Amino acid sequence: MTGFPFLTSPAVLHRPSAFAGGLVGALVCTALLSCRGPTIPADTEQLAPGVWHHSLHLIEGPWAIHVVELDIEQAWAAGVRLQTAKAGSDGGGLAKTSELAINALAAINGDFWFGTPVRSSGMQILRGELLEEPRPRSAFAITRVGEPVLGVFAMRAGLITKSGHVLRVSHLNREPRASDELTYYNRYSWADSVHAPVGFFLQSLDSSATVLNDTVTARVVQVRRRVWPLKLQAHQLLVAGGEDFAQSHTIAPGDTVQLYAMLPPAVEVLLEAIGGGPRIVRDGVPSIEFEPEKLNVDFASERHPRTAIGFSRDKKTVFLVTVDGRQPGHSVGMSLQELAHLMSSQLRLFSKSRDNAHQAINLDGGGSTTMVVRQQVVNRPSNQTGERPVVNALLVVQQKGRA
Repeated sequence: MTGFPFLTSPAVLHRPSAFAGGLVGALVCTALLSCRGPTIPADTEQLAPGVWHHSLHLIEGPWAIHVVELDIEQAWAAGVRLQTAKAGSDGGGLAKTSELAINALAAINGDFWFGTPVRSSGMQILRGELLEEPRPRSAFAITRVGEPVLGVFAMRAGLITKSGHVLRVSHLNREPRASDELTYYNRYSWADSVHAPVGFFLQSLDSSATVLNDTVTARVVQVRRRVWPLKLQAHQLLVAGGEDFAQSHTIAPGDTVQLYAMLPPAVEVLLEAIGGGPRIVRDGVPSIEFEPEKLNVDFASERHPRTAIGFSRDKKTVFLVTVDGRQPGHSVGMSLQELAHLMSSQLRLFSKSRDNAHQAINLDGGGSTTMVVRQQVVNRPSNQTGERPVVNALLVVQQKGRA
């Protein structure tokens, strides 16, 4: 990787003395104390206080790049938030990023997906509620106070019975696969029915049924056996168990129980999260962690359209990035190493913050790579049919009445 060229405007190319012009420029910068080094020209539009969209084209690839930059402090003060969106009103589904981004300032596509019904490959949190459990791949999250977090998370959940026994809950929205396994379902379950030896239907006694980073007190409404339809409302939960629990009399209708779920290593309350992988920047240095996250070398080394997200060392600036690909003459795509170089070394050359990403992850790419700004797709998706449906997206939204 040789680095990106510093593009020069025609006015500079036709100056009589480039050295003299550079010297004068250096003296002016010194006098004003505002010279911060070379830049890459970019078309920049402010979308809201603390939110900018940068568009640039680098001839080295060539690469067509779009970046949405958020100054967290400015943006949060103006009512701007990062939120995830899920395709389908409930359960699995696919939708275009532009369809998920209705009324958003900007958006990028999110996680990889698999299966029928469709499920995201990694963790997703929506308004404090866990939609998909974490898996051993990196995810990006936002805490309740607006701080960005990146890591490989795990789920630690449990059901506390009336007698005070703590029963470990292993999974979310998935049938138990062992006799001693408990799972729990919320309203975002992708399944339309549950097949398990026993199920405990719970009604939350708290203001919500959100168990993430909290403990919810609930009443056992029913104990169900074998197979039953699954259609949960906002304040309802279901805990399903294997054969060991089917014979148990420790949980009965009318009991008051408690359900909790935590996401170590996070200690903060996570409000939104979206999965991806692998991590590509760790502590300011490119770190292509495809092997521990079980992605193959070709995925990492070949050039593809890419989507990524990262944040600065002080956690005050977040970058949403897309790079077009598979389009010779316009943009050829990037390897993960090239993408990591962009995130860790080049963002400062055109961003308002003059920062790079200190931590960053790759998201779903290829034909899924999409950036939407003010309800318009601003990049060029690589599929001949245009924008491809995805399982989820990350949105930049502004609360109504705030500007």
